[in-house]
This record gives sequence, C-alpha cells and structure tokens, in this order.
Amino acid sequence: MNGHRCACGYEASDEVELTDHFLEVFAPPDAIAADGTVHEEGRVKLTCRCGFTAITPAGLDDHFIAVFAPGDGGGLDGATHMAAASVR
Repeated sequence: MNGHRCACGYEASDEVELTDHFLEVFAPPDAIAADGTVHEEGRVKLTCRCGFTAITPAGLDDHFIAVFAPGDGGGLDGATHMAAASVR
C-alpha cells in the first residue's frame, strides 16, 4: 500500500491524485459552497473567485477542499471520503 487511500476504497498513486479524488467527490458542479459563495479557479493563476490567493497549486486545492468537504466526509455520491489510515 502506498498510504494514499480514501475511506471509500479508492487507492491513489500519490497525494495529488488523492486530492483530485476529494475534489471530484466534494466540489458541486456549480462550485457554490454551503455559504453561497462560488469557489473555483479564477482568471488569475492560483486565485479563487471568492478572492483567496494561493502560493502553490496545492494551496489552492487545499482551499477548495476546506470549503467543500463536510466534516463527516460525506461526498456528493453518498459515500464517506477521507484519508484512510495506513495499514502497516
């Protein structure tokens, strides 16, 4: 095991792929968060339409996960999605 697993059983090849998985299952198609604000990449590199600016692409991904992922890990597909503990 590579340590990049989701509780749903998805096995990513690396951390970036796991983050992409989370964005797919948490970000709604209209990009509107629970607070009614649109969160999607803006025209300027590494910015969100809400005004957030990241230093790295991973920072922008972290922002999206923070605003879209519910505390219980429930995805749009009804399954639970969160990093699974590594089994040693």
